[in-house]
Amino acid sequence: MPFQLGLSGLPGYDLHAFRHIRENARLHPDVPLPVGDIGHDAAAVLVHEGQAVFAVEEERLSRFKHTMGLPRRASQACAEVVGLSPASLPAAHYLDLNDDHLHRHLQATGAVDPRLERAIRAEFQRTREAAGAFKEAFPGLEAVDHHLAHAASAYYLSGFERSLVLVMDGNGESASLSLYLGEGPDLRLLLSLPTISSLGLLYAFGTHFLGFEPIEDEYKVMGLAAYGEGDDTYLPFFEGQLQWEGNARFTIPALLKDPASRTVRWSRQLGAARQLEEPIEARHMALAAGLQKALERAVLRLIEPVEAAHHTRHLCLAGGVALNCSLNGMLDRSGLFDRLFVQPAAGDPGAALGAALVAERRRRGGKLPERMATPYLGPAFTAADIETALQAHASALAWERPEDLLDRTLDLIGAGQVVGWFQGRMEFGPRALGNRSILADPRRADMKDRVNRAVKKREEFRPFAPSVTAEGADAFFHLRGLDQYEHMTVAVKARADRAPEIPAVVHVNGTSRVQVVRREANPRYWELLTRQGRRTGVPILLNTSFNVRGEPIVCSPEDAIRCFLGTGLDALVLEDTLVVKRT
Repeated sequence: MPFQLGLSGLPGYDLHAFRHIRENARLHPDVPLPVGDIGHDAAAVLVHEGQAVFAVEEERLSRFKHTMGLPRRASQACAEVVGLSPASLPAAHYLDLNDDHLHRHLQATGAVDPRLERAIRAEFQRTREAAGAFKEAFPGLEAVDHHLAHAASAYYLSGFERSLVLVMDGNGESASLSLYLGEGPDLRLLLSLPTISSLGLLYAFGTHFLGFEPIEDEYKVMGLAAYGEGDDTYLPFFEGQLQWEGNARFTIPALLKDPASRTVRWSRQLGAARQLEEPIEARHMALAAGLQKALERAVLRLIEPVEAAHHTRHLCLAGGVALNCSLNGMLDRSGLFDRLFVQPAAGDPGAALGAALVAERRRRGGKLPERMATPYLGPAFTAADIETALQAHASALAWERPEDLLDRTLDLIGAGQVVGWFQGRMEFGPRALGNRSILADPRRADMKDRVNRAVKKREEFRPFAPSVTAEGADAFFHLRGLDQYEHMTVAVKARADRAPEIPAVVHVNGTSRVQVVRREANPRYWELLTRQGRRTGVPILLNTSFNVRGEPIVCSPEDAIRCFLGTGLDALVLEDTLVVKRT
């Protein structure tokens, strides 16, 4: 069988109920362990000869953000690509829940309290029972260690022949941070830290303390941290949460406390936790800055001696923490590495990709695949699909198919309008990279506030990213090569002399989460940016994901139209059709 299916997700867990349990449960043998969950974000990926040929998150099809459980819709979509049933494809799952992992988990945490050991065992049993549904749906399912799957998703598609690979997330089966050495086709584990060393869970609790949603809003904390840069008031507190053993290992004892008592302990030293609707103050900005800087310094302390020992000069990153573009920017500027590769689907959906790559390699062997070409791996839609969706909303919409759609789009953007942009195959991963995007003029100082308020309906401090042509990128941003900035995963410094030209996409600390667009990667989007450059001297557009707060990125024309009608978007491009709202 030339195709391999990779899967993520765990049936039996509802994310919102799970959050409630995590935040309110006291340490008790009958409730889940209060240090984090194992797995969410269901997805399915189809791999052929070392490359993903189709991939989609379940949430994009269910329209429920962070859909957990069995990826029924996603696996069916993958199978339809090759005209087979999901059950007939060899499949690999991104978790390996065996007794060895349970033993390591208990070694790391079980001696603290007998009740904690019972809670760990109970959670493992519940998770195993949930994972059994995968085996029923996919006969012959192969299990792959969670962090190995993450590592493979980055290293095997990096194009590097030798690299360090850093995996960080909340936790896998029993590990929260792993360092691998990739050499040729081999991934060798160098370091593994348990759940009580989880930088991801520490950051998640900091997110909760700041009044945001943990395992959801960590990127808000990252954005807020820029406003507190230079204020190290709370840095000693956050660094003090880590108990180091040399430079190679640390634990975070606070993670063994239940969330309620942890909040009380933190409040004694940091002041009261912020409530959900409470205004953001300078103290909160400084708290976010301290948490972010503590994360960055901990990662650097871990990785410096490992790189000194192995001299790879390359680094691959995966796991949910790898979506922290400020951390990635620090590593990019550190001088430790010549090149980075951050898996664009760094979270659990990317682990489904890695599981498929590991399983295929076990079965077929072969040389390392080439670098991941693009993340445009999801569904595409026909002209007939678009026409059907438009007709369903004919009373609210007017549309045309202009002779030169790109110029018409840029006319609207140049006039200060905000445009939904829908084309081709949907992106895989959390970033919109020009196929399911909202576009605006980055030269307008008021555009950031307008898009945040009227379109995205989100906090005013949140920054927006720039898309820029490969040919024009170096003139506006400090870059080291181009290929490591294609997926909007690294925050780079904008050039001080050009930053005033693009105020809507330069954050308060002078950084931008840039997307460099090559012609061969996305020809139509590249052409749009190129024409923008000819018109204005600035080959850049503000690019944010086509969704509103709390909803997944749009997948279908129907999704795009509903989002368009429910927001302050001025126009919508659906492939070659320009859509506006009737008065």
